[in-house]
Amino acid sequence: MPNKIAQEKFKKVFNHVLEPIILGVIALLFIIPAITVFNLSPITKTLEKLNVLGVKSQDALQLELVEGRHAIVRNEFLKKEDDGSYLYSTTLTKRSSDTYSKPIIKIKNETGAIQTLLIYGQTESPTKTNISIIVNNINYKLQDDKNMTYPQEIPIEPGLETTLFLSLENFSGIQFSEDFEMDIKIKQN
Repeated sequence: MPNKIAQEKFKKVFNHVLEPIILGVIALLFIIPAITVFNLSPITKTLEKLNVLGVKSQDALQLELVEGRHAIVRNEFLKKEDDGSYLYSTTLTKRSSDTYSKPIIKIKNETGAIQTLLIYGQTESPTKTNISIIVNNINYKLQDDKNMTYPQEIPIEPGLETTLFLSLENFSGIQFSEDFEMDIKIKQN
């Protein structure tokens, strides 16, 4: 009989004290590896350019992706090519007939002179979308509703930070996503 009472006491203590501790330890065995995996995931954000010992990049212009969320403009990328030009690409999702705009690229002109960007952009499929770049309230048309493309030269004032806006205008709804690419080159004087 005392043996049975001791067993009952042990079960009570085990159920109230030891069982939650054991379950907590088991849970930690799964949580700690999961946290470790998340912390080892690669960083996909753009790292800030480092200013090593006061030395700055010799680029005439510095371009930086604005990012941010937008209902139509998704999956934006800005890649610097080996020849010094840039490639901006994005996915334009399905949309109703309307006008949309989004800031896409910040440009810093740290030279003492006006720099000129040569910009050429288009979609792969003809969707009757007017696509423009807006800089300082000036509209530069890249593609018209007949899918004709227009290369543009955009002056960037020295000592200022300028923002390029991507502007889309549809007169009818688009029911599928499309890719848009834009080449950006710095005109050599």
